[in-house]
Amino acid sequence: MKDSGNSEISRRFFLRAAAAGAAGIMIAPELSFAAEKLSALENKTTPEGAKMIVKKQKFSVKSFHFEDANVSIPVEIGYETWGKLSPAKDNAVLICHFFTGTSHAAGKYAESDEIPGWWDNLIGPGKAIDTDKYFVICSDSISNINANNPMVVTTGPASVNPETGTHYGAAFPIFTLKDVVKLQRQLVESLGIKKLQAVLGPSMGGLQSFMWGRFFGEMAGKIVSVAATPFIDAYGIMIPNQLGIDAIRLDPDWNNGDYYGKNSPSNGLLLAFKILLMATRTEDWAERNFGRQFADPAFRECPNPFKSFNGKFKVEKEIENIVLGRMKFFDPNSYMFIAKANTLYELRENGESLQSALSKVKNPTLMIIDESDLVFTRPQAEKAQKMLPNCENFYYNSKNGHLSCIYESEHFEKAIRKFMAS
Repeated sequence: MKDSGNSEISRRFFLRAAAAGAAGIMIAPELSFAAEKLSALENKTTPEGAKMIVKKQKFSVKSFHFEDANVSIPVEIGYETWGKLSPAKDNAVLICHFFTGTSHAAGKYAESDEIPGWWDNLIGPGKAIDTDKYFVICSDSISNINANNPMVVTTGPASVNPETGTHYGAAFPIFTLKDVVKLQRQLVESLGIKKLQAVLGPSMGGLQSFMWGRFFGEMAGKIVSVAATPFIDAYGIMIPNQLGIDAIRLDPDWNNGDYYGKNSPSNGLLLAFKILLMATRTEDWAERNFGRQFADPAFRECPNPFKSFNGKFKVEKEIENIVLGRMKFFDPNSYMFIAKANTLYELRENGESLQSALSKVKNPTLMIIDESDLVFTRPQAEKAQKMLPNCENFYYNSKNGHLSCIYESEHFEKAIRKFMAS
């Protein structure tokens, strides 16, 4: 593929990321550098989906209690909805977003927007998550990574503590995904909804869907987890989560989380996202798109890697370019806190076994796994399925890794449609 094609694809994918709230665990940059993949992505958006205009709404809690931190503070998050809530308020579906995602899961804020929300291929009139039938809700997370995006509403370390008048920074309460789900539940209940038809999500959104089944199963309806199993093992604690936290903390500009109004730890954040991207892609993806090409074969702007540590291969340069293009939306502290919430992910309580915890997820469950995923694997899914009382697994192989759960929904669209209709 020619370099001119790469630059146009990078531009279009950056627009897609911005429209998604600078949206992958867990994504990292949502790039497939193949022109045919970009074309397929855009052509899948139906006219109905493109016409869905959505607005950001706000939900506030004057005193939200963080369970493990045992701290209560005022919290505000944004949310978006699609479709109409039935008079009986019994047709609601909740979508939970991924690691760097936002509540902008579908539609556009204005007709002029070039790219719709991140799961627009699945959410809309006549689609797998049919807005002619369902009232669909998606909310921004606590400590959303895109804290600097004006279309994101979130309370996190980048927010100002009303008691001190300064940013929370590292003093923000350490929270868990259970806290995130508890806040979602309060939002759903504030809309007069007593039971959801289903809870769905990719990656970290899938983790949240299992949380709903474990702790609020009577309210959750069906569970759909895409590219996530109901546990994170020791390897998953480190890669990409803890290594990303460590990368930011090692940046001297992090300054113990007190960098607001000063130099942001952008080098640490860049390294964190490079770790994240490589964990959520595959060897096949990297080789197919980059191989061992140099970033600058003529060595005019970038030295020869054989002669300088400043030299770069194409794989490194392209990844850096895309991450740097998106980083204006990201807050490093917010990244750390949401990564920490992933390391703390746990469905077990009071020393119970994993078998005991998963046996309590009695909801009809669909677990969708990409066999090329290095983060949540098929063996993990098969292990989990044996412990879940009412679970079916669906497998596909994109060869592109974890991020296919967001950008290659054609692999599992029919599986979700069938499960929702069953």
